[in-house]
Amino acid sequence: MTNAVVLNNVTHKDLRVVRHHSPALNEPLNMTLALPFEFRSLQHEYPLVFIRNDTTHTYQAVALLGFEQQENLYLNDKGWDASYIPLMIERQPFLIGMQPAADNSAAHPVLLIDMDSPKVSEHDGEPLFLPHGGHSEYLQQVTDILATIRERESETQVFYDLLARYELLEPFFLDVTLDNQTKHRLTGYYTINEERLSTLPTEAIAELHQQNVLPLLYYVLASHSNFRSLIDRKQAASRG
Repeated sequence: MTNAVVLNNVTHKDLRVVRHHSPALNEPLNMTLALPFEFRSLQHEYPLVFIRNDTTHTYQAVALLGFEQQENLYLNDKGWDASYIPLMIERQPFLIGMQPAADNSAAHPVLLIDMDSPKVSEHDGEPLFLPHGGHSEYLQQVTDILATIRERESETQVFYDLLARYELLEPFFLDVTLDNQTKHRLTGYYTINEERLSTLPTEAIAELHQQNVLPLLYYVLASHSNFRSLIDRKQAASRG
């Protein structure tokens, strides 16, 4: 469970965060949310696919990290084994919350920290505040990451709206047999329907291009070459 509280420089003046990534410090996940504006960086390292929320009937992009629940093949005792770390991993243990105003006006965003995260410490890691109470360089970096995520929510929504409008997603599965004959099946995921994309009318392609969505679709498709490296990571893990 997340124990998220509003961060402040009085209560949390001595708080630190361990920036290092390791199995002991990171929540074990086989996927992480992928933000459209980072697809260009993610597609060099991770397979990008989509998951569907059956309650809201909406989709979200994710970067796959493993084949099984709680399996992150990019994480080891030496750290994160990739040149680019997804922003939703890099921002941990911080998140954005909405706090009602005292005068009952519109709620405003606030910076939260998960106090139950193993990354949070009073002895190890990067300090969050300077002696006079200002943000440390590290905390400013995290604040900038979260601000960027929030500021770009509208373009993220445009991306998903256009995916839905032009019905560009289709389900897919992947069967993998390791050298030790262990079998794994990736199922329940969605990807770009290439045939549908190739047959869209000219005006639809023009809109996708104008909204800067078209390159994102090709980044997703290009990222599928990383399934090979993900399988190789799984092979190595299975050999111990």
